[in-house]
Order: sequence, then structure tokens, then C-alpha cells
Amino acid sequence: MFAAAQPALWHPQAAPAVLILDTAPFEGAAPALSDFEGRPDILVDQLLENGRHIVLADGGGLHRLWLRPGPADRSLAYMVIRDDAIALRQAMVRRFERRTAGGRAGRAPPGICPTSFQRQRLSMLLDILDAAGARDEARLTTHEIARSHVYAHMQVGQGSEWKSSSQRRRTQRLIDEARALMEGGYRRLLRP
Repeated sequence: MFAAAQPALWHPQAAPAVLILDTAPFEGAAPALSDFEGRPDILVDQLLENGRHIVLADGGGLHRLWLRPGPADRSLAYMVIRDDAIALRQAMVRRFERRTAGGRAGRAPPGICPTSFQRQRLSMLLDILDAAGARDEARLTTHEIARSHVYAHMQVGQGSEWKSSSQRRRTQRLIDEARALMEGGYRRLLRP
């Protein structure tokens, strides 16, 4: 299943783009939990023990919501955590507010969605990771990875020519970067 069809759920501490909605202390014009029932733009809707997690489709970027448990008919309020990502959290609230008011939400703030270059590079790193395998069970050699994933028309042969080439050094750096992402480095992608 593709990530676009089933987006991941993230904790707001790891990903400031996740909006936290909780029961408001008084009635207001904000949406209630019941307003999220049966929406056609819901990509993910999971009820976990800490609340309901929803991902809404939008042309300018996804809306990731964490609806904390509470009465279904009460208005919701935003919880904006005051941390180093407060500006991003506030921008995501404003973007979602435009959407709930019936307008266009607009593009997600910079850093939330990868650029086409970043998507292409991350896709290449995933391909390299699949080809390289785990550290103890390499499936392809560095030379084979370079030919199949980095340099499609590479003319550098094997042996001493390959060992001293810049293509080998770059391929090894990409393999190391892919493994670092796998071992937890991907989390830094969530915090622009």
C-alpha cells in the first residue's frame, strides 16, 4: 500500500504539523467531534486509547489531527504547544481554520512537504537501502548499487579504477545516509 493512500500517524511531539484538538472549556463556533463523521476527505481515521487520529486530504498538503477524547457534541479547541516549533504549529492551525471556514487551506508551510528534489532523493535512498540490505547481509555490492541506483550510465569498471573513483565514495556516502535514516534519522524530516 502506498504512503499516499495510507499516511502514517505521528505524535505531535515528533511532528509539529499534527494539530491537537481537545474539548473546549465553553461552547463556541468551532467544530465538534461529531463534525468529523463520514467526511469524504478522510484518508485515515483511527481510534486509539489516547484519542482519535485523522488525516484529511487537501491539495496543498495533508491535515493531521489528533482529537482528544471528550463529549462528541462539544466544541473543540486547539492545543498549541509552546516549544521551538510554535510558529509552525500556529501556521498549521491557521491553515486548518481556513479550510474549516470553507476557504482554500493553501499550501502547507515550508518544510512540511518535501520538494520534488527531496522526494526524488529520499526515493533513491530507499531504493539504495533495499539494495544494500542490513549491515550484516549486503545483497548488492557498492559497484552494483552505483550502477543500478546512482549512476545509470557509469563507465567506471571494477578493481583499482573503481576503488579510487569519486563515484564509489559518493555511493558509499549515500548508503551510509540511507542506513542513518533507517536507524532513526528519518525523525529529523518531521521537524523542519
